[in-house]
Amino acid sequence: MTADLSVVDADGHLCEPARLWEDNLPPRWREQGIRLRWNEQTGYDECLVEERMATDRGLVGLGNAGESFDEFGRGRHYEDLNPAGFDARERVKVLDAEGIDVAVMYPGLGLKLGAIRDTDLAVESCKVYNDWLAEWCAQSPDRLVGVGALPLQDPKRAAVEARRIAQLGLKAGFARPNAYNDRPLHHRAYTPVWEALSDTGLPIAFHPAGLSDMPGASRALGGLMAPGTHHALILLIDQQMTLSNLVYGGVLERFPELKVIVLECGGGWIAHWMDRLDEFLESYGWATPALSLTPREYFQRQCWVSFDPGERTAPLLWPLIGADRITWASDFPHSDAKYPGVVDELREYTEGMDEDARAGLFGLNAAAMYSL
Repeated sequence: MTADLSVVDADGHLCEPARLWEDNLPPRWREQGIRLRWNEQTGYDECLVEERMATDRGLVGLGNAGESFDEFGRGRHYEDLNPAGFDARERVKVLDAEGIDVAVMYPGLGLKLGAIRDTDLAVESCKVYNDWLAEWCAQSPDRLVGVGALPLQDPKRAAVEARRIAQLGLKAGFARPNAYNDRPLHHRAYTPVWEALSDTGLPIAFHPAGLSDMPGASRALGGLMAPGTHHALILLIDQQMTLSNLVYGGVLERFPELKVIVLECGGGWIAHWMDRLDEFLESYGWATPALSLTPREYFQRQCWVSFDPGERTAPLLWPLIGADRITWASDFPHSDAKYPGVVDELREYTEGMDEDARAGLFGLNAAAMYSL
């Protein structure tokens, strides 16, 4: 532990082996799962899911924190990215250098698991990832914590997988904040998943990807956005939509034990969201299921949001959001992560913050959120 504050990175990332699914899926699925192919003509790694191109460039962004954006991705193989994305021992060295006590791990390539359309393939692909992740984190279990993938394409089997990852020692289940197989996340079909998570105590962590491979803001609005605005806006829009749906759609009312984590879209907006959703519930409550709380109260009862380390709003807005509802995340080793010096940046931007609220932001809230 650091001398003054426990530091928990609520959302770090790893880089899975390039052939993880090709080598470990049942043979019939190996040419349909997530797989990489090098394109000699373009000079980019390409990622395929089933018969579709998931992304034809940008995979370098999964592991080039602190590097130049010049010629982004061109001529760079995925396997040559930062070794701390691939190797648990190298990752612990980064944690030591940065002053991070515990890092909670989310996927890189596995962020595309939600886009798999075949339910059998989705279930098997999540199992492969979760088994590998549990072994990866077990190399340093006091420093590395895993969050398992839930195949929401099949809610009944996703519920089974939620219970299985709890037995594996993983500390949450993650999903994209997008409609799986065209069903928004407040649909009654997901009831088995919310029941399983409530029973196990595992949170559901919504982690966006900003891709157009699932229904959501990228697919619907991408063509309307100026160059450079896409990633800044898409992650936020998808998260706002899903959180609003979980509240207004009655999911948090029906499952008061369900814990919800909102990641990688900044945190300052949540105070405005509370005011706006509270206000509109007054005029549109006739359209919602019977709700016993306001949106603000649901959030403060069972949700958390992560701030970026350089946000100026955490020290100002925590009294409105709730001192125990805020965390921070590095996003390392992704391209937009501050590296090196992420904890230094966090300390700089939270100077003068209430001492107890700051301790919660730095690590205590994440420890409670993930039941560390």
